Amino acid sequence: MSSRFPLEQIYQFGDRLNKIIKKPRKIRNIPVISIGNLTTGGTGKTPAAVYIVKLLQKLNYKPAILTRGYGGTIYKEGGILSDGKSLLLSERESGDEPYLLSVNLPGVPVAVGKDRYENGQKVDHLYDVNVFVLDDGFQHYSLERNLDIVLIDATNPFGNGHLLPHGSLREPVDALKRSHVIILTKTSLVPEEKLDSLRKQVREIAGHEKIFLSNHSPANLVTLPAPYNLTASDSWKREKLSILKNKNVWALSGIGNHRAFEKTLSGLGVGEISNISYRDHYRYTLKDILGILKRVMKEDYLVTTEKDWIRMQYFSEHLSELEHFYFLAIQFTLTENEAGFRELLQSVL
Repeated sequence: MSSRFPLEQIYQFGDRLNKIIKKPRKIRNIPVISIGNLTTGGTGKTPAAVYIVKLLQKLNYKPAILTRGYGGTIYKEGGILSDGKSLLLSERESGDEPYLLSVNLPGVPVAVGKDRYENGQKVDHLYDVNVFVLDDGFQHYSLERNLDIVLIDATNPFGNGHLLPHGSLREPVDALKRSHVIILTKTSLVPEEKLDSLRKQVREIAGHEKIFLSNHSPANLVTLPAPYNLTASDSWKREKLSILKNKNVWALSGIGNHRAFEKTLSGLGVGEISNISYRDHYRYTLKDILGILKRVMKEDYLVTTEKDWIRMQYFSEHLSELEHFYFLAIQFTLTENEAGFRELLQSVL
């Protein structure tokens, strides 16, 4: 393990203090499933959350999502983003990830804000729910949970081994001992030997065997510009992935792991990839869009992520001049023992 820099030690002290001060509370007798990670972004948590919520619906549960809303303007005061039938906040108010969750999960209430206990009480009062999904909850100590699911990006499990701000770790890796379930993500992007080694390492750190493998698989391409709201997906024009075969592609992303996005595109048999990348949750400006349009010719192929399109949709008029502009729709799947994962959820609930 890497030795700690002074700022890391301060960060770690603050995290330990948080654990001591914040006493976990329950919202009535409603079970809570937390989905989180050890690192800052890049694990593919949002598609995984969509998968788990849909699985809960298939098991006849009535889930609601409690999420922090990183980057949203109502983070402090909080609010209801979706009542399951309509969106009650804008993406700028809620943040991009909660908005993506809401659009992909019609029928599911979504509350945004830092006080997830208070939001949970509000949701419990307003809607008929019987399980909460705590999004990005592994380091949220104020809410008692029945199941802690931790996602680890197989392509970059622990960053450089350092805590924030010198690395991407939110906690030391031995925090995995608190987990109940671990899901290794993007496993198709790493060699089998490396995956076996990582699985063994994680098992030894966590001290349990509940480790599942998963992939974030490309499903199709959504033609852009396109509206992005609770009902718009029915009208989206979708293209087969094969249209990118042997094409030179621009990869545009403001996410936690640009390389994984580029690797995914490479796996589709594209030609040369040119990268345009920004930091995670980057808020695009008109200047950025005009700069992109200067680099990308209107007949070029430009592919972005669904999360990026949420933040770029305000510039649809300018981007409409592109002839081949898409976001890559991603589907999260467990690649082994999905039945075991389903049984585990049911046993907890």
